[in-house]
Amino acid sequence: MSTRIFISYRTADGVDKATALARDLGEIFGDDAVFLDKDDLRGGTAWRQEIDHALDARPILLLLVTPQLLNAVDDRGQARIDDDDDPVRKELQAALQAGASIIPLLCDGLDDVPDAGRLPAPFDRIGDLTWRKLRAYDWDNDIERLSDDLKAFGIPPSKRNRRADDAAPTMAHYARTRRRVMLLVAGVSGVLVAAYAWWLPRDDGPVNLAGRWQAQLWQGEVVSVELAEQGQAVTLASAPVAIADRPDWAEYRRFWSEQGKGELTAIRYRGAGRRIEAPGAAAILDIALEVLPGPDAPPVDSGNLRLHLAADGKTLAGRIWLNSAQADQAAVLTRLPR
Repeated sequence: MSTRIFISYRTADGVDKATALARDLGEIFGDDAVFLDKDDLRGGTAWRQEIDHALDARPILLLLVTPQLLNAVDDRGQARIDDDDDPVRKELQAALQAGASIIPLLCDGLDDVPDAGRLPAPFDRIGDLTWRKLRAYDWDNDIERLSDDLKAFGIPPSKRNRRADDAAPTMAHYARTRRRVMLLVAGVSGVLVAAYAWWLPRDDGPVNLAGRWQAQLWQGEVVSVELAEQGQAVTLASAPVAIADRPDWAEYRRFWSEQGKGELTAIRYRGAGRRIEAPGAAAILDIALEVLPGPDAPPVDSGNLRLHLAADGKTLAGRIWLNSAQADQAAVLTRLPR
C-alpha cells in the first residue's frame, strides 16, 4: 500500500507527539500508510519526492501545530516560519503544490487556533481549513475523531484491524496502543540511560528498593509512593495528589466536569518498568508512568521516570517527563523509615 498519511511537525516540541501519532495511526491503517520522516525517510530521498509518489492516492498532511512550530526562532532571533528554508514551511508548501489535503492539529500549549492572517505564506492558508485537536489529556478521543476523518478521505483500515473496524472502535483499543508506545519508549530510554550510567563501587549485593518513598515529582509536588520489586521488574503506586488548586490542572478539571464526571480533586501516579544493573554501576530505575484520575479509571496522561540510586541507597534522583507538558523536570525519591 502506498503512503497516504504524512506527519509534519517542529522537532523542538513535536517529535514525541508525532512519534506516538504515527504509531497509533499505523496500528489502525497499517505502518505503510503513514510517513514520519525520522522513521521512514531513506537516505538521499526528499520529502517532496515521497509525497509526489503518493499523488494518485490523494495524500493527506497532518500538520502538528505546537507552540514552537509558530514561535521558534533561529540564532539571529528571526522567526523560523519566515525562513524559506524552514523544513516545516517546505513540507507544507510541497503538500499544497501536490494537491494534498491538509488537517492542522491543535496541540497542547495552544488554547485557540492561531490567527492565520498574521502568518507568512503558506501558513496563512491553514486558517481556511478544518482543524482537529491532539491533546495528551484526551488523546484517545482525539485519535478516534482523526481516524474517522481519515476514513472519510478514503483511507481504509489495515486488514488486521478491519474486523475490529466493523464495530465501533473502543477506547480500550486506543488505550492499549498508547500504553504499548509508552512502554517501548521507556525501554529504549532505559538502554540509553544505562549506557551513560555513572560508576560506583559496590561491595554488597543489590540494594532492595521495595518500600515507601517520599517523592518530589511534577511542579515540586511531594507525595508518598510505594515501590515494589520482582526480579528486575519494578512497579510504583502513589498516594492521591491534590490538584484542586493547581493552575496546570485547571483546563483538564474543566473538561472533566463538562463530561459530567463530577469534580476532579486528586490524581494518582502508577508506573511499571525495570531496574537496570551493571557490574560496578549504580542501579537505575526506568519506569513508564500513567497519571490516573482515580484508582480504577483510565489514564489521563503518561510519561517516564528515570532515576539513579545514590551510594547510600536512600535516595533516587533523576528526571520526570510528562507528555502533556512535552517537557521534563527534576525528580527525587527519598526512602522513608520502615
